[in-house]
Amino acid sequence: MFASLRAGSLVYILDKGENPSLKIGQVTATTQPKPKYPTATFIPNPAAVEQVMEITVKSGEENFVFNNINPTLSIVDTGVNNYVISDDKNAIASEIEAFATNSRKTLESVPYHKKVVAACEKMQYELNPSLQKEVERDKEMNALRSEVATLKESIGELTSLLKSGAGTKRKE
Repeated sequence: MFASLRAGSLVYILDKGENPSLKIGQVTATTQPKPKYPTATFIPNPAAVEQVMEITVKSGEENFVFNNINPTLSIVDTGVNNYVISDDKNAIASEIEAFATNSRKTLESVPYHKKVVAACEKMQYELNPSLQKEVERDKEMNALRSEVATLKESIGELTSLLKSGAGTKRKE
């Protein structure tokens, strides 16, 4: 549980962002748990008040500050920068496996989703034939642009060859 963290404790930081990675850091500071929301002076059941704390971690040259962490948990999605933090190696290992499993399932579903997109486009064309004409026109324009770019490149190469050949004289 995060409430038991002290300076020097290990914390695992899973970055689920654009370039997923795992960072292992050491706690440099924590705050005492405090109520998440301001409350009135009289609290009928103090144990029912949700608590939060702040944890500061250093991993390599990076410093991280995690706010509003529930002290009764061992793993939490911080809601910031796609970070999941844990003080439990097994919990973060399970999170990594779940993360990978989710991505595997997504990859396996790609063929299905390609079929869905193709079928939906076909249905849209049936509902609106002018849409199909626009898409075909755009494809033709892109093909023409590509051909023109190739022609420009070829003309540039020919011009370079002619310029380099014009300075030399042939012996007869």
